[in-house]
Amino acid sequence: MKIFGIVLMVGIAAFVTVLATSKGSNEEKPRSESEKDSLNELVDAENNAADFSDFKGKVVFVNNWASWCPPCIAEMPSIQELKNKLKGENIVFVMVSFDDSPEKAKSFMKKKGYDFDVYFPGENYPYATGSIPATFILDSSGKPVSQHVGMADYSSDELAGQLKHLANE
Repeated sequence: MKIFGIVLMVGIAAFVTVLATSKGSNEEKPRSESEKDSLNELVDAENNAADFSDFKGKVVFVNNWASWCPPCIAEMPSIQELKNKLKGENIVFVMVSFDDSPEKAKSFMKKKGYDFDVYFPGENYPYATGSIPATFILDSSGKPVSQHVGMADYSSDELAGQLKHLANE
């Protein structure tokens, strides 16, 4: 019976310690500049904060991808082809990498010869999905008008025409 009492007391003490520790961790702590940046929707490849409002007035092609994702790699040439068809249009390509580090994503883009700006999801990234690749198209007011989860061929003239139409509305 004495052992049961000791085990019970140790268990209660451990529970109180865990409770006190977890309660303290919920308090708001001052954030560093890099932590403040992570509260934004995006972080660019140089670790600068960005938001989709930065692209207001432009049609935005958002693609969630990673260099370790075979379907992402397979669709990337068609996205580059689409971007090439739309040069000079009021359209921006926001390639959001889910790689572990900016270096991996930038190295992949350079090695493959793609000329996309690479971004990473910030803490308030609005287009997170359960799987990649995933693509979202935003009109010039920033409203999502289309989304596709899974691999696709984006190189069609039809899609280029639809994006040009959106950009000229």
